[in-house]
Amino acid sequence: MKGLLAVLGVSLCLPFVDGAAAKIPAAAVDTIRVLWRDPGPIARRDLYWGAGSAERAPKAPFTFVRENTSGTKPKIDVTDAAGVSWSVKLATLSPEQNEVHAEIAATRLVWALGYFVDENYFVREGRVEGVKDLRRAADLIGADGAFRIARFERRPEKSELGGTWDLEDNRFNGTRELAGLQALMILVGNWDLLPGNAVILRVPRPGGDVEDRYLVSDLGSTFGRMKGGVRESPSRWNLEDYADAKFLNGIVLTRLEFHNALMGREPVAIPVAHARWFASLASQLGDQQIRRAFEASGASAAEVDAFSAQVVKRLAALQASLNR
Repeated sequence: MKGLLAVLGVSLCLPFVDGAAAKIPAAAVDTIRVLWRDPGPIARRDLYWGAGSAERAPKAPFTFVRENTSGTKPKIDVTDAAGVSWSVKLATLSPEQNEVHAEIAATRLVWALGYFVDENYFVREGRVEGVKDLRRAADLIGADGAFRIARFERRPEKSELGGTWDLEDNRFNGTRELAGLQALMILVGNWDLLPGNAVILRVPRPGGDVEDRYLVSDLGSTFGRMKGGVRESPSRWNLEDYADAKFLNGIVLTRLEFHNALMGREPVAIPVAHARWFASLASQLGDQQIRRAFEASGASAAEVDAFSAQVVKRLAALQASLNR
């Protein structure tokens, strides 16, 4: 059975234990590849904490490890009072480049429907001890180590990156789970799916097996305008752009067509049967749950009201298009 699971390119719903093995063996292991896991009763999911919990949240004081130069946004790596390692993304001075609120809210919605995300938390302010030699983050952390508005991210113990994957061309092609993830990326308006933003996270399992989790690891370029508009640049965490953006084109033959593309030039179009499955999941989300996702992001009360209302509006439009 293990050998069969190692070669099947399907999404599996299996239990897991984080940090169960000392290190992922280099060879001679069975790999279980997972895109989606049944979330159970979605209406009961806590979208404030999402994939995390109050107990797993970052605990001050924080100690500087290094400046993290991956990606394009200012980041540093720190450890907290419990010895946990964190990647800290800082809010930029330019509001249109700030990914903190968008990323945290988006991860909650993606997690709620059974997809994998990085565990992250909003930290409004704090201080990092031992900061030195900053470049990209130099303007965002004071001489005393003080910072404001940050996303703290942690990954399962002893997990490793196993490469990247293409959201439109991968081993899950043809499955409803992949179609659902593509629809979800359009729902939150994710326009930044360049190589490196969709990763395979290798997590040890009891007995030495490995679970390869396929996830979108950077959800900061969301809740704004997507790519493709004439003489219009994409945006993030921009309520006006998110509200004005067209979401759906409607059903074309046997497929539900969205207005935007993800990576190529053609709009995302998924089988109607797969769209109905995704809609059946999304319809279980309550308005208050969606609000909690935005509250977790550190958004203002007005932003929580407005962004959550737009997500509800998009979900209603999805249902309406499938009921015609």
